[in-house]
Amino acid sequence: MQELLENEIFRTSLTTLLVIVGIFFLVRVAQRLIGRYGTDPDRIYATSRSIRRLGVFLGISAVILLFSGQIGDILTVLTLIGAGMAIALSQVLMSVAGWMRITMLTSYSQGDRIEINGVRGDVVDIRMLRTTLLEIGGWVDGDQSTGRIVHIPNSWVYLHAVYNYTRTFNFIWNELSYTLTFKSNWEAARDIITEFANESAAIVEKQARSQIKQLSGEFLIHYSVMTPFVYVSVATDGVKLTLRYLCEVRKRRGSSHALNVSILAAFQDRDDIEFAFRTMSLHQLPEGVPGTGPQGAV
Repeated sequence: MQELLENEIFRTSLTTLLVIVGIFFLVRVAQRLIGRYGTDPDRIYATSRSIRRLGVFLGISAVILLFSGQIGDILTVLTLIGAGMAIALSQVLMSVAGWMRITMLTSYSQGDRIEINGVRGDVVDIRMLRTTLLEIGGWVDGDQSTGRIVHIPNSWVYLHAVYNYTRTFNFIWNELSYTLTFKSNWEAARDIITEFANESAAIVEKQARSQIKQLSGEFLIHYSVMTPFVYVSVATDGVKLTLRYLCEVRKRRGSSHALNVSILAAFQDRDDIEFAFRTMSLHQLPEGVPGTGPQGAV
């Protein structure tokens, strides 16, 4: 034990460990105090992150300062350790590289709604190794929160496509479909759907065109038609009317609900519009047909 205490590298390593533990303790105390006495959640979150980053910076600075006089002695050891860690922690290093890409190229940022590798949610935190999402979808119909917190590795940005719902353009196309019987007045139904869709489209269209104009400077994006439109097609059970319209990303389910309530109420007031549904007809076979009973029943 005496020999270890006399070893300069051991003493420096022990001192460094104590300094890092002390910095970690101070960071945790500061974060607890902020959480106890702070009132604004956004300010608490931002301050807590700043303190954590300051702690990391102080820890790295302490290591550099304490070992600065012995760099030559430990260079070989660090090289061997670094080679081993590069192999064992390849996923961790890729996550760090992913964090750098997210930070510099802004694939997404806090508050964005994204989808990656089948996971959808709102970004609530971005750290060096992982991104935290507030999940949407799942067992919940529509793009609404499930309440679950999902952690995904930052390395996914190199392995999977990133779908960003809100980066520079906060609108998406949504569709609602209605299938009417062939004898229904589908033209009147189309006009009703279009009328209700146009009532809420004016403001959305103006905002969307403004964002597309700004976005066109960075990407080749062009929409010639941004007003609601009803497509007519023939289905097995009847005439299918599909409304396509623009809506805000986080209001897709709400806009669908409002339109469905208005359109269904308008359809109920008309006798010449009825929804199609699958039916089954039973026919009695004439007597004497093979496989039937005495009264012609199968």
